[in-house]
Amino acid sequence: MVNRLTLVGQFSLPPLERFPREIGLPFGGISGLAMRGGDLLGITDAQRDGRIYRFKIDGLAGSLSVTPTEVISLDASTAETVPDHEAMVVLPNGNYLIASEGTGREPRRPPSIDEYGSTGSFRRRLPVRDRYVPEPTGPVTRGARGNAGFESLTISPDFERLFTAAETALIQDGPTATFEAGTQTRVLEYRSRGGGFQPAREFAYNLERVEKPAYKPAFFINGLVELLAISRSTLLALERGYVEDAEQAAASRNTIRLYRISLAGASDVSGLESLKGHPAIVPVAKTLLLDLSSVPGLSPELAPSLDNFEGMTFGPRLPDGRATLILVSDDNFRATQRTWFLVFAIE
Repeated sequence: MVNRLTLVGQFSLPPLERFPREIGLPFGGISGLAMRGGDLLGITDAQRDGRIYRFKIDGLAGSLSVTPTEVISLDASTAETVPDHEAMVVLPNGNYLIASEGTGREPRRPPSIDEYGSTGSFRRRLPVRDRYVPEPTGPVTRGARGNAGFESLTISPDFERLFTAAETALIQDGPTATFEAGTQTRVLEYRSRGGGFQPAREFAYNLERVEKPAYKPAFFINGLVELLAISRSTLLALERGYVEDAEQAAASRNTIRLYRISLAGASDVSGLESLKGHPAIVPVAKTLLLDLSSVPGLSPELAPSLDNFEGMTFGPRLPDGRATLILVSDDNFRATQRTWFLVFAIE
């Protein structure tokens, strides 16, 4: 059980660099993490040339450093999609499952989960229920909102259950979170069947309201951006809020909160096309574990505005035997942001 987290290491990579240096593609956009053996892997949400980075971790506690060592290109020629990869898991056979959030530009593309071979070759697309698929063009009456579909992906320790979630409420389920009220999104469960994964149960998840800032807000959002399975029914959930300062963009702030959630006792809403009009629905239970703004010892370069943390994975054990949790931020390929890695000891 994960009850308490202690920051033991932090490191950042500068923006707008290339890997390999000078001749490689722009580095950045790390939106999801996974471990493969002793290697840390990160998926980028670059809108072209989908790819996975392999990282070397040194000095896990204390003088942490994270260095990209390899890039694995993902073949999108048969996936029929523009890369917008947000999260990943590694299967026992070495293949990757990668979630994409979908786009709002016409023709709209729905969220998806694709399987790739260990060298990046496209294998298959998992089925997605129609309720997550918006109309390709014209008015939108259903489905995941553009750029707010499947931001998360995780698999249970026995590799039998796969979980993802819509970042925010489906259009037919309700509005997005505001400064006055939160909203409900859905956690999806897939079960291992016939060598693949098939949609199974769904659960309502209560997203928190957006934290109102002292400045004049412009764009704002709060969303469920990552899940990490502890067991078949207990997961970690990462909520990322962002409020843009309408007058001074550099003063914009993020809110990063980590919850432990339990599916036990929650209503299965897989039979409901809309969550509206069903007050008896029991959502997943949430327990706040971490508010990043209150973590002691955080680098002054990161606090107090924080950054766009979107990915997490369990990392290697510390020399004293404690397990670790690693968070990563997506720099959005912007000069004003960085790729931050934070390592927490699990107490």
